[in-house]
Amino acid sequence: MRSIADDDGINIDPRWKTKISLFKIPVVQTGFDLEREPRTLHRREIASRIERAIGDLAVEDFVTPPPVRYAKGIGRIEFSHFVNEEQKRVVLGVRSIASDGTRVAVCLFGSRDNVAGFMGPLDPVASGWSSSAMWSVSEWLAAGCGESSLLHDDQQSISVEAMKIAFEQGFTQESRNASDRPWTRGYTFADATDSEWFAEIYSDVVLDKDRWSLDEPVDRILVGAPLWVRTPRAAARRYRDFRRGMNVRRYE
Repeated sequence: MRSIADDDGINIDPRWKTKISLFKIPVVQTGFDLEREPRTLHRREIASRIERAIGDLAVEDFVTPPPVRYAKGIGRIEFSHFVNEEQKRVVLGVRSIASDGTRVAVCLFGSRDNVAGFMGPLDPVASGWSSSAMWSVSEWLAAGCGESSLLHDDQQSISVEAMKIAFEQGFTQESRNASDRPWTRGYTFADATDSEWFAEIYSDVVLDKDRWSLDEPVDRILVGAPLWVRTPRAAARRYRDFRRGMNVRRYE
C-alpha cells in the first residue's frame, strides 16, 4: 500500500509530532522538552486514506469502459495458491456483474504472506490440474501485464489463462461436478462472502464474443494485485475444515 501512496502522492505519514513542555520558567530560562514520535498508522487507517484519495478512480460498477486503474467491490472471494516456480504466491478470484449485465472476472495475484492467518494460507491442500500457461502468466505479471512482454499471446488470450488459474486451477473430474463443494478443487484453501476488496488493476480487457467459447461465460477480465481485503471472520470458510476424511492427494 505504501508504494501506491508514494506513486500517487498520497500522504500516509502522521501529520505531526506531539510535543510536551515541562518546567519552563521564564525568569531563570531553564526547562526541557519531551517530544513523542508519531505513532505508526494502523493498516486500516492507511487503507482509508488511500481509498479517500483515489475516490471515484476506483471502479465498482464495470459499465465504465476499459482500462481502469483501480477497482473495488463487495462479494465472494476465492483464495487459492498460484502454482508456479515462485513460492508463496496466491491468487484471489472475484466474480462481478455490472448494472448493464456485463459479466466480469477479477483475478488478483499476490503474496501468501499478506493473507490473514485465519484464512489458512499455510494449510495443506488438495492437488489437481495446474495450468501449463503458468510460466507465461508469471512473466506477464512480472512485466506489469504489458502487451510488449507477450511473445506468443495477446492481452485477451493471456487474460483468459490468468482467469483459468484463478477459477479452474486444481480441478478434477469430481470437483467440476461439485460446484456446491468448492473445497474439492485443488490448491484452494478458503473463501469468504460479503468481503470488501480494493485492487490495483494491471490489465483490463473485453473479450471478443466471436473468439471465445468458455465453460463459464465472461465478458470482461481484470487482472491485478489486491491492495486489501476486509473479510469478517464469520464470513470466512477455511477449507481444511471441510476436507477432513476426504481421500485426496495432498499438495503441501
